[in-house]
Amino acid sequence: MKREKINLKELISKEEIIIVPELHDCASARAAEINGFECIMLSSGDFACAMTGVPDLQLLSLDEFVWITDRITNAVSMPLLIDADDGFGFGRALNTWYACRRLAKAGAAGVLITDAAAQSKAGVLPAEEAVLRFRAAKDGLEEADTGAVLIARCDVNPVEHFEEVINRCNRYVEAGADCICVLGLNSAPAELRFPLAKQLSEAIPGWHWYPDLMSHEGKSDVDLDEIAKYRYKFVGVHYSMHAAMLAMLDTGKHVMESRNNVYVDNHYDDTGFKCFSPMTFYLRDGYWAELESRYVVDQEDALAKRITPFFVKETDRF
Repeated sequence: MKREKINLKELISKEEIIIVPELHDCASARAAEINGFECIMLSSGDFACAMTGVPDLQLLSLDEFVWITDRITNAVSMPLLIDADDGFGFGRALNTWYACRRLAKAGAAGVLITDAAAQSKAGVLPAEEAVLRFRAAKDGLEEADTGAVLIARCDVNPVEHFEEVINRCNRYVEAGADCICVLGLNSAPAELRFPLAKQLSEAIPGWHWYPDLMSHEGKSDVDLDEIAKYRYKFVGVHYSMHAAMLAMLDTGKHVMESRNNVYVDNHYDDTGFKCFSPMTFYLRDGYWAELESRYVVDQEDALAKRITPFFVKETDRF
């Protein structure tokens, strides 16, 4: 009955690279879990768009990130990483310490912090200030005492400033970063991406994160098996919010035009998934029906058990 949590450090100990969907809520986390992913990240941008209805202008508070961290980590068994940008610091490293401590205590298995300039201004922090931000982040995670890891993202362009990236990232590792993500890797010219990734891993110790998986001329921009040989342990991929918006727009357009729900009932059959309702994804394994049944005298009072036959059908496919 107990759902075993996946341990992040055990995942990292494996040889293969971990593909990390960057998502925005409990439903997208549940979909990732059903698809077999083993680790997820809360995308600050996707979360902001989903929760506020406006672009990601860094308007959400730490409390809102702690709230969603608690919700997602209680909904799925996968370790959750949090994209916390500058750590809600507004240039003050102590704020980053506090944010990382709270996120870890809320259940985050790791937190990504950037060296981006304070107050959403262009550019990056001076190296000395960035080091202090990462040191504060690591100290905050250690104060939480949950084993959460620190991912340090370097926003300096590795094509134009390769040596600066090397110097900065080595200092970030010394400050406590467990993993390094060089953001500009996937925006480099396609032919430079793998050579740059290899050179960075050779010059910077520890684990590495390859930023957002992208495509180039119909092909993936990097061979994951190849970069896994060079201590790349993670690769992020943004598909969740994008796919959700496209599906909602596509389906909504047809419902509006046809004035019925026939399209949604048939159009997605070729995906390999078919169900009556989103509730199906939460009820299909019987977990909630069995759990609630333990705590009622009359089994008819177990709501989850009572509604399961309505939402879970023999025609469902997963």
